[in-house]
Amino acid sequence: LFKALLHGKNQSGVIVFCSRKHSVKDLEKELKALHFVAGAIHSDLEQDQRNDVMRRFKSQQLQVLVATDILSRGIDIDNIALVINYDVPADAEDYIHRIGRTARAASTGVALTFIGENDQRNFKRIEDFLGSEVKKLALPEGLGEAPEYNPAKFVPRGKPSGGGRSKPRFDKRKQTAK
Repeated sequence: LFKALLHGKNQSGVIVFCSRKHSVKDLEKELKALHFVAGAIHSDLEQDQRNDVMRRFKSQQLQVLVATDILSRGIDIDNIALVINYDVPADAEDYIHRIGRTARAASTGVALTFIGENDQRNFKRIEDFLGSEVKKLALPEGLGEAPEYNPAKFVPRGKPSGGGRSKPRFDKRKQTAK
C-alpha cells in the first residue's frame, strides 16, 4: 500500500504513526528496503537521537518519519503534506492529535488511516467521537479486495479473531488550517 501511495512521487513531509515501538522499528526497515529515505522516533531512542532524526526530517533529508504517539503532541513542524495512521489509535483524541500534524500554518494536507478488520470498532469509536463518518476509499487498483467496513462484525484489535491484519481500507481526510 505504501508503494502504491508514495512510490514514484516526490513526496516529502510524510509522518506515519504506529501504536507500538516495535511496529515503528519494523516499518522503518520495510520502508528503507522499498528505497524510501525514512527515519524513526520512539521511546527506545535517547533524546539526542530523537533531536537528530527531527533535524533531518525538518530539513527534508528524510522523506518519511515513522513514529509512535510520542510525536503526535507538542511538536511544531511545518510542511507536513501527509499523515498516515498505520495503526488506528485506540483513543480518539490521539487520532485528532495525529491528523493535526498536517494542515498547519495556513497550509493543506491529507491524513490517511489504514483500517484492517481488527481496527474497525476502534475506528467507529473515533467517528462517534468526531460526530461524523469519515470518508472511506477503496484500495488502489491492483491491491485486491478490502474487507467490508462493518465495525459491528469485527473484533477490536488485541482480541483473538483467528486472523491477522487484513488488506486494509483507508480513510482520507483533507485538512485545511483555518
